[in-house]
Amino acid sequence: MLESSRLIVVSNRLPVSLVKEQNEWKAKRSSGGLATAMDPILKQADGIWIGWSGTQGDETPEALKVLREEQSCIAVDMPADLIEKFYEGYANQALWPLFHNFTSKLHFDADSWEAYIVANHLFCDAVVAQFRPGDRIWIHDYHLMLLPSLLRERLPSAAIGFFLHIPFPASDIFSILPRGEELLSGLLGADLISFHTHLYLQHFRRSLRRLLGTESALDRLELSGREVRLQALPIGLAPADFLGIKDEPETLDQLAKLRERYRGSKLIVAVDRLDYTKGIPERLRTFRCLLANNPELLGKVVLLQVTVPSRENIGTYQALRSEVHELISQINGKFGTSNWVPIVYIHRGIPRPELVALYQFADVAWVSPLRDGMNLVAKEYVVCHPEGDGVLVLSSFAGAAAEMGEALLVNPFDEERTALSVKQALTMSTEEQRDRMHALHQRVLRNNVFAWGDRFLSLLDDAAKARRETVPDSPPRLSSNQIVDAYRKAARRLLLLDYDGTLVPLASRPHEAAPKDDLLALLNELTGDRANSVIVVSSRRAAELERWLGQIPRLGLAPEHGACWRLPGSDSWQGRTAETEWKPNIRSILEHFADRTPGSFIEEKEFALVWHYRLAEAEFGDWLATELVAMLEGMLAETELRAYRGKRNIEVKPLWANKGSFFNELLPLFSDASFIMGIGDDRTDEDLFSRMPNSAWSIHVGIGPSKARFSIADTVHVRKLLRLLSTAQFSAGAVGGA
Repeated sequence: MLESSRLIVVSNRLPVSLVKEQNEWKAKRSSGGLATAMDPILKQADGIWIGWSGTQGDETPEALKVLREEQSCIAVDMPADLIEKFYEGYANQALWPLFHNFTSKLHFDADSWEAYIVANHLFCDAVVAQFRPGDRIWIHDYHLMLLPSLLRERLPSAAIGFFLHIPFPASDIFSILPRGEELLSGLLGADLISFHTHLYLQHFRRSLRRLLGTESALDRLELSGREVRLQALPIGLAPADFLGIKDEPETLDQLAKLRERYRGSKLIVAVDRLDYTKGIPERLRTFRCLLANNPELLGKVVLLQVTVPSRENIGTYQALRSEVHELISQINGKFGTSNWVPIVYIHRGIPRPELVALYQFADVAWVSPLRDGMNLVAKEYVVCHPEGDGVLVLSSFAGAAAEMGEALLVNPFDEERTALSVKQALTMSTEEQRDRMHALHQRVLRNNVFAWGDRFLSLLDDAAKARRETVPDSPPRLSSNQIVDAYRKAARRLLLLDYDGTLVPLASRPHEAAPKDDLLALLNELTGDRANSVIVVSSRRAAELERWLGQIPRLGLAPEHGACWRLPGSDSWQGRTAETEWKPNIRSILEHFADRTPGSFIEEKEFALVWHYRLAEAEFGDWLATELVAMLEGMLAETELRAYRGKRNIEVKPLWANKGSFFNELLPLFSDASFIMGIGDDRTDEDLFSRMPNSAWSIHVGIGPSKARFSIADTVHVRKLLRLLSTAQFSAGAVGGA
C-alpha cells in the first residue's frame, strides 16, 4: 500500500462559511488571515481542511457534501453549547487575553476548560477518521493546544506540526494561566512547534523549564526518547493576491473615487479587527494629540479607520465598540469642519479590490496593535507599494516588527512620541520613503506565504523522518527479570552506585540531599549479603560521605569521583594526595562568576572546586556556565586540571579524578566478580560506563544519550531495583559465595 503525501490542515474554523440561499447550501470563502495564508499551500499539497463550519450543528448531509467535494473541507460536529464554552470561554476569555498580556481581562471557569478538552477530543476524532498512512498533520493556533498529544497517542507514527499564530507570553505571564501545564504537555505531542518570532519561541522554552522542568536547546528538546523541534517562522502573504488585482477595473474604479474624495489631503489608513489588542482607542487618542499639537495639519490629513466586526456578542467587545464610536465623535466634533472630517470610520469588512485601492492610495499605513502575533496588514500595505512610495508606521509590539525594521517603529502606549512619528511619516521626503519601502517590499516578496509553508513542511518532514529513523538516544529500559536472574546466579558481585540523582533526587543545595532512614536500611540489606561488595562512588567530599554513610558496615566509599577511596570492610583510605596550590587562582575566578549570579555558590572539596548555580535563574546560569568553561579550558590546557560541566554546576578537578580511572584501580581486586553493576545519572558516570566490560550491567538513570547498556527512569525506580536485588540475596548463588 502506497503511503499518502496529503496535508491535513486543522484549525478551529474552516476557511469557508456555509450559507443557505433559496433552499440550497453554498460555501462562501472567508477573508481571514489564516484562510488567506493557507489556501494556496493546501492546493499545492492536495490536502483537506478540518475545522468547525461556523454553523450551530444544523448542517445537512447535502451541506457536508458541498464542503467536502467543492472545498476539500471536513466539518467537525460541535454542539452549540460546547462551541460557546470552548470558543467564547476558555479559548477567548482565558488564552486570548493572557497570550496578549492582558491579564486583567483573563476569566477562567472550570466548565469552559472541560469544554476545551472535549472540543480538542472531537477534533482528534475527526482527524483520526480522515488520516491515511503518510499524511502530514498541520495544527493551527491556540484553540487546539491539546490536540498534538491527543493525536500522538492515537497516531504514534504520524508527522504532526503545530503553529501558533498569536504571541506566546513571557513565562511569568504564562504561569498565571490556569491549566497551563496541561497546554504545554499537549503541545509536546508534536514533532515540530513553530512561532512567528524567536522571542515567542524563547518565551515558550522558558515556560517549559518553569512549569514542567523541561530543558531545551535553542531549536529542539528531548522528550521520552524522541525529539521535538522548535522553530521561528514569520508568516508571509501571497503577493499575487494583491499585486494581481491592482490594475483590474474594479480596483482602478475604487482608486479613482479615493483620489476624487481626498484630493488635497494626506490619507492615513488603519485596518483592524475590532479587538482590544489592536490599540484602536490608543490610535484615536494619538491622532487627537497629533491634530492638537500641529494646527498646520488641520484640514490636510484624514485618518481612515477600517474596523472589521469581531465577537460582537461578548461584552468586552461591545464596550470597545462604544468607546471607539465615542472617541471618533469627540474628535470629529472638536476638529472637523463643514468640508473636512478628520476621521472616516468604516465598520465592516471590505472587498479585496477596495482594500488594495485603499492601500495603494494611502500615504501612510498606521499599524499599532498593543500586542499582535504578526499582523499581516503591515505586509499587505507594503506589497501594494512596489514603486517605493508610502510610509509604514508600525507598533514595536507586533510580531512583524522583528522583520520590518525600515518601518517607523512606535510604542502605541506613548501618544506624544507616536504622534511625532506619524508627523514624520506625513512629511518624509520621497527619497527616504523609497529607501525604506523598497527594502520592505523586497523582503515581503521574498518571505511570502509559499516560502513560509514550504519551510514549515520541510522542517516537519525532517523532524518526522528523524523520529522514525533515529535509534532512541536513551539505552533500552532495564529488564528486572534478567538482572535479578544474573544477580542470583553470581557467587561474587560488585555494585557501584552514584549518589546524587541516583540514590537520592537532586537537591538545590548539597546539604539537603542527606539520606533518609529507608535508604540507609536498603544499603544495610545489600551490604549484609557477603557476596556483595557495594561502593558508593560520588562527587561528594569524603567527610560528607563518611558522616552520612560511614555507619553502614562493609559499605565502600569513593568520594570525589574516586579520587580517593575506602574499600568495603576496610578502615583505611587509599588514593592520591590532594594538591591545593592551584585553588586560589581558580577560586578567584569562580568567585567572580558567583558574584555575577545571584543564587549561585562555591563548594570546596579536597581535590576540587565546584561552582553550583542550581538556585540561579536557569537561562542566565547556563549562559554564564558556557562562558566560564570556555575561559577555564584555555587556562587549564597545559595542566592536569580540567573544567567539567555537570547538572547545573561546573567542577574543576584533576584529569585523573574520574570514575573510569577508579574502576581501573578496582578491577584487579574484584577479578572474580561475575556480576558487576554500575548505576549513575550524569556525565561523570559516562567515564565509568565506558570502562566497564560488555558483560557488566551499566545503567543510566533518566533519558538521553549514554554509553550505558541499559536505562532506568529515575531515583524511585533505582530504589525499587535495589530493593528487588536485596530480597534475592539468599539465592543459591549468594549462599555459595558466602
